[in-house]
Amino acid sequence: MTNRRTYWSIDKGESLNRWGLAAAHEQYFPGAARPMPDAVDYRFINGWVDTGDLPCREALRELLGRREIAVPDGLVFPEVYLGGDDPRVDFSTFRFRPTLVTRWLRCSLFSDEAQTITFTVETCGGVHIWLNGTKVLQLDHYQRNESTVQPVSFDVCAGDNDILVFLEDLHERDTSCYLLMTLVKGSNLKAGIELDLDEQYAKEIERTLDGLRTDKVFYHEEMVRIVADYLPQVPVKVRLDTGSHPSETVTMNVLLDGMKMDRDIAFTVDQQFSVADLFDSTGLKAGCVSLRFIVEVDKTCFSRTLGTTLLSPPQSMHMPELAQRKLAALQHMLVTGKDEPARALAALAQNKNLELAERIIQKALVPVHERHDCADFWILPLIWMYRSYAGTLLADDVWEQIREAILGFRYWLDEPGDDVMWFWSENHVLCFHVAQYLAGSLFPDEKFSNSGKTGREHKEQAFLRLQRWFDSVDSHGLAEWNSAAYYPIDFLGLFTLMVNADDAEMSQRARGLIDQIFIMVALHTINGVCAGSQGRVYEKELLAGPVTELGSIAAVAFGGDWYPGYDRVSALLALSDYEPPKAACELLQVQQGQHIYAKYTQGLDHNAKVTLWKSPSVQLSTVSDYKTGIKGHQQHFLDVQTNAHAMARFWINHPGDMKVWGGSRPSYWAGNAVHPRVAQYKNMGFMIFDHRAFPEVINFTHIFAPKLVCDEFVVEHNWLFARTGSALIGIFASSELQPLEHGLYAGYEWRVHGPQSAWVVMVAEMDEYESLADFQQACRSRGATFDAQANTVSIQHDDGAIQLSYQQGLTLNGELQAFAPLTVVPNVALNDGELKPWTHMNY
Repeated sequence: MTNRRTYWSIDKGESLNRWGLAAAHEQYFPGAARPMPDAVDYRFINGWVDTGDLPCREALRELLGRREIAVPDGLVFPEVYLGGDDPRVDFSTFRFRPTLVTRWLRCSLFSDEAQTITFTVETCGGVHIWLNGTKVLQLDHYQRNESTVQPVSFDVCAGDNDILVFLEDLHERDTSCYLLMTLVKGSNLKAGIELDLDEQYAKEIERTLDGLRTDKVFYHEEMVRIVADYLPQVPVKVRLDTGSHPSETVTMNVLLDGMKMDRDIAFTVDQQFSVADLFDSTGLKAGCVSLRFIVEVDKTCFSRTLGTTLLSPPQSMHMPELAQRKLAALQHMLVTGKDEPARALAALAQNKNLELAERIIQKALVPVHERHDCADFWILPLIWMYRSYAGTLLADDVWEQIREAILGFRYWLDEPGDDVMWFWSENHVLCFHVAQYLAGSLFPDEKFSNSGKTGREHKEQAFLRLQRWFDSVDSHGLAEWNSAAYYPIDFLGLFTLMVNADDAEMSQRARGLIDQIFIMVALHTINGVCAGSQGRVYEKELLAGPVTELGSIAAVAFGGDWYPGYDRVSALLALSDYEPPKAACELLQVQQGQHIYAKYTQGLDHNAKVTLWKSPSVQLSTVSDYKTGIKGHQQHFLDVQTNAHAMARFWINHPGDMKVWGGSRPSYWAGNAVHPRVAQYKNMGFMIFDHRAFPEVINFTHIFAPKLVCDEFVVEHNWLFARTGSALIGIFASSELQPLEHGLYAGYEWRVHGPQSAWVVMVAEMDEYESLADFQQACRSRGATFDAQANTVSIQHDDGAIQLSYQQGLTLNGELQAFAPLTVVPNVALNDGELKPWTHMNY
């Protein structure tokens, strides 16, 4: 074993985020199947739900009481973990089945003298630490996604001190798995990794990987290239991992797709390096993909993962008639798309490509039988196809397999299970209830093997549950408002119910809610991009422009550009007789010289107050007064989208994670570490961030502003102005905007540092101004100011003096502007007219 170590200094307040990493050990860990209490109250929220211990975690707790963790013989650490800007050692990810993941990590501490040092250790799982062979900490927390912090003090000797860490967590779908080890006492220390290579070379590798970035954030049928912000003194050979790809039985695409290619891609970064071609994106599937870069030296592996967006040419859905668009979508699905069961349903409906249908069905049956999380999404098309085509088109044994899957599925908490299927969010509750209702309808006299109930009992139970779900949504709206990721899941359940329910009232309730969702989609869609504030969002939707499943649905429903591979619900829409309300088509595109203003609420007890201002070229959308000042999850508060470019999208957030394209919730761009105070008055949006109560969170807010796709772009001190086509955007920040000079988002990101910050966003049409400079002058003349002591941001609007107070809310000329109307039905005004329910508008 080598004694060569590479060291980095570590000071108080800094964390150990460079480690030698052993290969992870993964174990399927289900526990004993049992029913669970049905505690779903149909008052849906976004974020963490305390479900209590599932069987897998009960089994883990039983294991903890009887096991001893000893250091294994022959541990090797072939991989180097480099944390970069993230102080955590982060392995957060998504697993569809209960999986116990164990890792061993190693580093060294060098001290100039013998001393007592103290770290704080934070994790959600279990951490054991050995110093020079002696265990100094055993922290068996294991509370799913709930962290604990514990100090640990130990005596180090002068010279090298070896630290060995056992890190373990039980992965139940989305899992916050990390170690944060922060120095709070100690001096003259260095942290290092034992490596069989020169110290300077190891640091050059780290700097090289840290400096890699794609030359663009978005690619349109062009070469994807890599550039380097750092050129090493010695050449570093880098390889792109082209073997990574998602499982073909993944039931929900919550993670980025990896790159899978049949050739090796490598390049060398040296002093003469300028740019390297990675691959031509022409013909590749549109969407967000991960790019993992690897440096291998002998048996040691360094790596870094980035993400980017590919925008291949879409299929045209500009036919004037909905029936034409439906037919075109179904025909496209026969030849291209993901292997999802809705695509098999489309093939059966057309009696074409039946081999494709059978192959997809066989893949779909695996996660349904194994009860992967999100299997409720996949069983719905299987039920639909069995109801419509059983005994025809495919071999009898295929239909028998589907029948067995339906009769053996776990439809609710009160049935035995050892899985980690999620029964608590509004979209899953709907899908489980629809599946149970329709399965019971199919087999009324059969006994279902998992529950022991008859189909008739299942149907009766599900009918009552569905009524509760619809009653809740009628009263509160949808907690996952505007979500490009989760509206499609709502549609999945609703379309399946609307088409297949044998109860006319139930079918009509589904149709009515589909109408209302399409109204909200139309309001927040511009030039094919479904945007706006959102109840839940991922970076892969924010940075994908039109390439989302919701965008695919909108293209078929309204006409536009359609991207194959995001067609799960498009298939169901195309197979149904559904037509969106005429009002939705009118609200989709604002006529020249006009604008619309919409206000309504969504979420529990009207807690999400949604406002939209939309003109022909630009839309501004916010959610107001949403749980201000608490730690956040995946909520997206303010969003600007223009029609000149699909990727001309602007938003502001408080990052929850420093790892770009990371798996945390909130992440770097999606969600907020601490919720801001937000308000909107017509075409002005206001945000005040205050995270003084949480000193541990990231200490800046930032804006995503895609300079490279704008026609004009100006940043001056604390103002940012942009023009894309005929859309004008003006943004005031409470202090000087700091550009990101290096890194993936250089040219797209500006930061405001400090525990308090305020932002004002204004949008307008070009025909109101002579030039961008004229718009700049008009914005500046409004006298935007931020009073940090009072925690207020103020500006002059044409209607009077506006002030947003972090404590009191929005005032106009000193009068509090209470949000109205408090209704889940979108109210819309044309120009400056009266707000009316969309059902009362004249189109």
